[in-house]
Amino acid sequence: MLQTTAAIYGQGKGETVALITDGRFSGATRGFCIGHVGPEASVGGPIALLRNGDIIDIDAKKGTINVRLTKKQLASRRKKWKPKKINFGNGTLWKYAQTVGPAYLGAPTHPGGKNEVKVYADI
Repeated sequence: MLQTTAAIYGQGKGETVALITDGRFSGATRGFCIGHVGPEASVGGPIALLRNGDIIDIDAKKGTINVRLTKKQLASRRKKWKPKKINFGNGTLWKYAQTVGPAYLGAPTHPGGKNEVKVYADI
């Protein structure tokens, strides 16, 4: 996320734009950033339903994030959502994709990892 936050600041928008992602951050990330939103967009999580121009309200004191869309609008988008096609058929990324589970559950990498329901650190 360092490159992304650097780009936001490089455009002079660092004090007015928040970054919301299903990814994680390094110690060098700066600005108003919200990470680990899950489930991930790649499996149809909340970020996958957003479009350019959607308004998102963030209340850091209350710890809430809400998009200004109705439940009906979100349901309609969810019905139309399709996963992106993966553009790699071999190599390390392919191998990783065959075993990795969702990041919000610890990104387990073992056969069956995609079906994990708990983070091992929480057991």
